[in-house]
Amino acid sequence: MKLKTRVFELSNGKYKNLSELAHAIGIAPSQIYRVRQGKRNINEKFIIGAMKVFPGHGLDDLFYVAPDESDDRRLGMSRERPRQIVKGSPAPQEPALSSKAMLTIREVAQLLNLHINTVRRLSNKGMLKAYRIGSRGDRRFRREDVDGFLKEREIE
Repeated sequence: MKLKTRVFELSNGKYKNLSELAHAIGIAPSQIYRVRQGKRNINEKFIIGAMKVFPGHGLDDLFYVAPDESDDRRLGMSRERPRQIVKGSPAPQEPALSSKAMLTIREVAQLLNLHINTVRRLSNKGMLKAYRIGSRGDRRFRREDVDGFLKEREIE
């Protein structure tokens, strides 16, 4: 299946040529020619630009999914992804850390502004106290231990 567009049909009469359409969308003219020929896939920038150029049309008016007999590969994006691109991805929510007695590794990573694997490495080295819980041995951290780790690092 392949993501196709109706932008070219909708632009007839509105733009003199494809170069003007490409400029309005915000992409290079060579890209729009290759999209029309089917040599290039439709990307996020093309979707956002098309939505700006044709504000009266919805995503379903501008884009559709068509089967591709020559290629059995998947589209590469879900049907919901173009909507997420246009609306913007939801911002990650900050965890309510004050109400929790034990913090997950993800919450500690957000709190310390580190990668999860870095928090694991600090835990393995004994620099950050972790408690193993459950049958899988998931790591949990006390808020006091994390605050102590931060204070210890500020002194150095």
